[in-house]
Amino acid sequence: MLTISILICLVALFALLWMLRRDRVSLGLPAAYLISLLLIHVPGAFAHAMSDGFLYGSEFVEIGIEFTALASSAFVCGVWLVYWRDPQPRLQRSADRRNFSLYCLAGGFIFSFALGALRDIPSVAAAVNQGGAIWMIGLMLGLRASIERGNIGWAMLWLAALVSYPVARLLLGGFLSYGAAAAIIVCSVLLVSVRSRLRLVAWTVVAVFLGLTIFVNYFLNRSDIRSVIWTGAELDQRIDVVANAGANFDWFDPTNRLHLAALNVRLNQNYFVGMAAKRIEQGEISYLYGSSLWDGLISLVPRAVWPDKPVFGGSGDIVRTMTGLPLSATTSWGVGNVMEFHINFGVPGLLTGFLALGCALALLDRKAALAENRGDLGRTILLFLPAVALIQPNGSMVEMFGGAAAAVVAAYGWRWGWEVWGGRARAPTGRDTLWKTHNPPGAYQHPSPRSVPPP
Repeated sequence: MLTISILICLVALFALLWMLRRDRVSLGLPAAYLISLLLIHVPGAFAHAMSDGFLYGSEFVEIGIEFTALASSAFVCGVWLVYWRDPQPRLQRSADRRNFSLYCLAGGFIFSFALGALRDIPSVAAAVNQGGAIWMIGLMLGLRASIERGNIGWAMLWLAALVSYPVARLLLGGFLSYGAAAAIIVCSVLLVSVRSRLRLVAWTVVAVFLGLTIFVNYFLNRSDIRSVIWTGAELDQRIDVVANAGANFDWFDPTNRLHLAALNVRLNQNYFVGMAAKRIEQGEISYLYGSSLWDGLISLVPRAVWPDKPVFGGSGDIVRTMTGLPLSATTSWGVGNVMEFHINFGVPGLLTGFLALGCALALLDRKAALAENRGDLGRTILLFLPAVALIQPNGSMVEMFGGAAAAVVAAYGWRWGWEVWGGRARAPTGRDTLWKTHNPPGAYQHPSPRSVPPP
C-alpha cells in the first residue's frame, strides 16, 4: 500500500497542475500548498518503500501516507469546485511589474531581516512576520515576466534574490526549511506559466533531484552548522562551516541508507499521523472533536487585546498527547494538517477539512491572478498574503488562522504603501502592455467615433 498511496499523491499533483494550466488563471498557490504537503509525507514513505525493512515504524508510515493520499485527493477536489463554479477566459500576456516587484522585494526583505525590535511587541510581531512574505509576490511576478520575455539578465537577478533568502535564513538561524518553503511558493507560478510541457517536466525532475541532494547534505551536517550558528558566531565563521559542509557534497542516492534515514527523520510526518490514528483506533485516546479547531478560532483574537490568550503556535502539546511520544518540550513539533484534521473528526474531518482548504486557496489564488492581470496590484496584495499564510501543511490551525488574520492586517498596510509610493509610476496593466507590444508609438489606431470627421 505504500507504493499505491505514493502514486495516488503524485496523480493528485499532476491533476492539479493540469487544472491550473488549463486556463492559467492562477499564481500557482494551490500547487505550492500541495507540493509542500507532499514534501513532508512522500519522501518519508518513499524511504520506507526502499528500505528493505531497516527503518522502524513502517506500519505507522503506511497509515499516514494513506491518509495523505485521501487528503491530497480531497484538496484537488476543492480546487476543482472553485474552477467548475467560476469559469474564466485565459489571461492576457502578463505585464512587466518591475516597479511593483522591486517595491515588494525591498519591503519584504526589510520586514524579514531588519525589524527585530518589533518582533517583541504582541500582535505587531505577527503582522511583521506575515507581512514579510510580500517579497514573494514581487519576486514571483518579476521572475515570470523575465522568463516569458526571454530577458536572461533580469531573470538571473531575480533568481539571485531568490537564492539569497534561504542562504540568509541558513546563516542567521541554521534552518533550511523556511527558505525551501518560500522558494516553492515563488517558483509555483512557473508551473502554471511555462508553455512547454516537456521543458516543465524536465526542469521539475531536475529541481526535485537537486532539492533532495541539498536536503540530505544539509541534514547530515546540520548539527555542525547549528553548533556554530547558535552560539552567536561571526559571519565569516558561519560561512566557513556551511562551506565545509558543502565540501563533503554527495548526490542523492535512493539506495544510500544514510540518505533514506535522513528522509525518514525529517520528511516523514506520516509516522506521527499513523501513530495517533493507531492509538485512537485502539481506544488509548479519543478524538479531539474540534477542540484544536476552536483554538484556531481563538487565535484570531489579537494578543494585544487578549494578553493571556491560552493558545500558542508550535503544537507540540497536541503531538505529544496524541502520539504518546516523550517529545522534547523545548522543540517545536508540527502537528501538520493531515494529522490535525484527522484527530478531530476522523476520516470525515480529514476529507472535509482538505476540501475546504482547497476551495479557500483556489479562490484566493484565482482572484489574485485576475486582479494582477487587470493591474489592480493593491487588491493582489490583499489576496496573496492571506493565501500564503494558509500554506502551512506542517503547522497547526492556530498558526494558520492567526497567520491569515495577521496577513490581512499587513496586506492593508502594504497596499497603502504601494498606492502612496508607486501610484504615480504604476506598471501598465496586461491589456496596456499587450496593446503597446503590437502597436508601437506612431502605429495606426482606429479612431474613436467622436474623432471621425464629418463627411
